[in-house]
Amino acid sequence: MARDLSIRSWLEPFPSSEGVAVVFDIFRCSTTIHTLFQRKRGPLFVAPSLKQVLEEERVQGMRVFSELSQPVDCLERFDNSPLQALSSPWREGDAALVATTTGTPAMFAARHFRRVYVGSLVNFSALVAALNDLPNDPITLIPAAFPEALHVEDEITAQAMATALEGFSNLPDFVRQCAEQARDRILASDRPRVLAAKLSTGEQDVAMALELDRYRQVLSLEFEDNPLFAEVKDGA
Repeated sequence: MARDLSIRSWLEPFPSSEGVAVVFDIFRCSTTIHTLFQRKRGPLFVAPSLKQVLEEERVQGMRVFSELSQPVDCLERFDNSPLQALSSPWREGDAALVATTTGTPAMFAARHFRRVYVGSLVNFSALVAALNDLPNDPITLIPAAFPEALHVEDEITAQAMATALEGFSNLPDFVRQCAEQARDRILASDRPRVLAAKLSTGEQDVAMALELDRYRQVLSLEFEDNPLFAEVKDGA
């Protein structure tokens, strides 16, 4: 029986919120989240935008990762950078928050699905394996980038995951080949060079984001009753 699988934009209403969703923001939100979770000295949250949580008192005690320019009263402030997520000192027990331009808004747009996963290349094989264990669940793959932005990496990775799931998803070599083809297509685009030239951590961030299966974790979001926060959890 064919798998119920689709690729959808989060900027339009979803035809259905049945099943699970996977949100991809390769450069850089998804990779920042995975890197922070791997270190995890304290709870890790996402918010739909920094502007929406500026007045939230709990943010004052959080390490905030965001490329957005708004000032915010917080414990520490960092760019939405996997490198900074990996290398910045992190005191045990301090909470971290990620709020970005497209990645986290896309995650909150998908909040009514049964489960929302953080899609990436850094855990591509582990996520395919987890999704393969859900044969009866519809799966919606959601590239976070705005279509007109020409940020091709999210769409390319979503297409690669669809190919893996519709093909021989139980064969690790096939799944890895899908990921490798996605990485090579992204490297052939202008995006890595643009980010490397634009951002002080761009070259390192791109290298981390394109490191296939760097992590074996599968991450999902646990949305709170408060519509402004979701906690990142081990979703395996």
